[in-house]
Amino acid sequence: MTLNLRDVPRPAEMKTYHAESYDRISPSTTKFDAKGKTLFITAGATGIGYSISESFAQVGIARIIIIQRRPEVLAQAKKSLEAAYPNTKVETYAASQSDFPRMSEIIKSVDEIDVLVPCATYFSDALTPAKASSTEDIANYFTVNVVGVFHLVKEFLALPSTASGGPKSVLQVSSAAAQLYIPGASAYCASKAAANSIITHFAFDEPASNVKFFSFHPGSIYTPLVEKSLPKDLSVWEDVKLPGDFAVWLAGPEAEFLNGRFVWASWDVDDLIALKEKVASDPSYLTTAVSYS
Repeated sequence: MTLNLRDVPRPAEMKTYHAESYDRISPSTTKFDAKGKTLFITAGATGIGYSISESFAQVGIARIIIIQRRPEVLAQAKKSLEAAYPNTKVETYAASQSDFPRMSEIIKSVDEIDVLVPCATYFSDALTPAKASSTEDIANYFTVNVVGVFHLVKEFLALPSTASGGPKSVLQVSSAAAQLYIPGASAYCASKAAANSIITHFAFDEPASNVKFFSFHPGSIYTPLVEKSLPKDLSVWEDVKLPGDFAVWLAGPEAEFLNGRFVWASWDVDDLIALKEKVASDPSYLTTAVSYS
């Protein structure tokens, strides 16, 4: 049996489902003002994270800070991005999102961040039923996927205002797993749901803030991380360029009304914009408590 997330229930207003990037969110049509701005992204050197890094480089962002554990993939990402986008400065740090003292140190040292993207995730190589999971494994999921996200956001919010001005953005790379039952992935699903809830609380706790918070499902992307535990024929996969371009759109002015919400990169942005009044009138809509009835 092949899983197709296009068959998963979604808001009735989402009439168009995208498996690839499209003109409406392409770098050539973006309304995001990248001039003088800095992107800070964890796991930004490979897979979905690299796609996001590259899309922001394409729109002319001034600086990209990439955090990843492996120095060799960081070096390759820096080389590729700076060769293709010479006007973007790329800085790299070999570190783990769960190394909280080190993450605090790095964030303070880079000083200015306009767009924060917690993209790193923990996903065990083996799918395990809940009753057979170890406490240690559950703790690993929550340390990286929940506490790691919380720590990044809290340190980011403590930074002074950036010279570039304009609203800042937190774009948490989440997963459809936050609202699905996936056999053997109870801890992963629970951790993604918990991280979404934290992002919503950050957004709603600071209603007058100039920081906008979003969680988004990047799509069904067959990354090396996924390849470790899932066969390729299990699902219908989508193009890795989609989450990169969608992230840039999400950081722009058209998406500000989605502050605190959880959305999918595959949902058409004009279908989303049509929901602006509904989102404004219902604080729970497109959050963890969402009802699609």
